[in-house]
Amino acid sequence: MRYLWAAVVVALGCLVTGPAHADVAPATTVAADGFSVLLGSPDAPVQLEIFCEPQCPVCAQFEDASGGALAHRIGNGELAVTYRWLTFLDQKRGTDKSDRIANALILAADPATPPVAYQGFVNEIYRQQDAHSPSPSAAELATMAARSGVGGMAIARIAIDLPAVDTAAMSSANMDRLKQVNPDNPGTPTVYDLGSHTVVDVQDGGWLDALFAS
Repeated sequence: MRYLWAAVVVALGCLVTGPAHADVAPATTVAADGFSVLLGSPDAPVQLEIFCEPQCPVCAQFEDASGGALAHRIGNGELAVTYRWLTFLDQKRGTDKSDRIANALILAADPATPPVAYQGFVNEIYRQQDAHSPSPSAAELATMAARSGVGGMAIARIAIDLPAVDTAAMSSANMDRLKQVNPDNPGTPTVYDLGSHTVVDVQDGGWLDALFAS
């Protein structure tokens, strides 16, 4: 917790005095619609949209199986990912867990957060999916972000549970998009290939490699 508190103090100072490295090129950004997170180079040969719900157990299995490979491809500049977060399980379970995690995931989308670190934060959240009941605290989310290499200012914002997005509006907009690209089975996780305009079958463990072989 000492490391986390130090990171929060330093980063909160940046909120007042300005970032220490203003010339750092953006690497992880919130899209223009405010409801999705862009990772990787816009020139990457493979571009994917990934729809996930923070409490979805199948999403956790997907990230456990594919998160490392996604990070590797993103880090090599071969892959760009647009994450679209949904929070529909909050209504089914009577919690605000997905809302709070999705808000933290939007906060983590900061120019100082390398795309691989953002993917690492996603992986960590799913690894800890059942560890915090009913919901991880702001401090726990910030610790996960710090452990993953998320930017200091973003960690500070996560640590104080700063509102970043209307999560209901975000989930609604992302669900509309999900139904557009996958009308027959608008569930999570859904991976959509923006190049071929097709839903990717991720049941095969070699699905990501196959996209680069085609």
